[in-house]
Amino acid sequence: MLSRTIFKTSAIIFLASTIAAAQPKWKPITQQSKPWTRWWWEGNAVNPKDLTYNLEGFQKVGLGGVEITPIYGVKGHESEFIDFLSPKWVDMFKHTLKEGTRLNMGIDLANASGWPFGGRWVTPEDACKAVFHKTYTLKEGETLNEAISFVQQPILRYVLPKKSELKDLKYPISKNENLQELAIDQVRFEQPIPLQTLMAYSDKGEVLNLTEKVNKEGKLNWQAPAGNWTLYAIFQGFHGKWWSVQALEAKAM
Repeated sequence: MLSRTIFKTSAIIFLASTIAAAQPKWKPITQQSKPWTRWWWEGNAVNPKDLTYNLEGFQKVGLGGVEITPIYGVKGHESEFIDFLSPKWVDMFKHTLKEGTRLNMGIDLANASGWPFGGRWVTPEDACKAVFHKTYTLKEGETLNEAISFVQQPILRYVLPKKSELKDLKYPISKNENLQELAIDQVRFEQPIPLQTLMAYSDKGEVLNLTEKVNKEGKLNWQAPAGNWTLYAIFQGFHGKWWSVQALEAKAM
């Protein structure tokens, strides 16, 4: 019995050591392999003392770094706001970089204020865009009777409880006052949007770019040649995110 016990014990030890040897070895924990966090600077209402306090707290709980995102501020604290990229803001950022080095923490920065980036000076032409599409079918010898057009459907969504109706808002959205109070998350106005590209594909593998054959009224001046054709129209509309406008309205910039 003793020999059997010794054999079983040896077998278990051997099996355990084999399994342990087969386990992958963890690489050393680095700044990059630790979790990071996004760090909102609301209104950029920061100061050296509190920046150091927060960074030390982040480091103690095991974070490897932060991503700073300047954003609109908290109502009632306007006097503490710091203009984005002003000399004082740059001083706060330099202090953060210095403390990050001391604490062996990475410091990242969103490349503008707000998300998406911009402000009241961004015109509708340069604002964040969205793409929409429609398809049409034609047979040999046919022409398209309907206009190639697309009407963007309205959207109005709030971060906070609903404040007003879309009909009460001006276009473009930057013409409206008190945008931070409205707290609009996304808005699209019902309006026709421009055609960008019209491509035609036949069942025989032919591909044609028909964009230049569409006039200002959306009329396609083209007759389908031999085969069955599918036409794909791409239109450029507006994405409708306006967080950055709110940021500017709040003077967080």
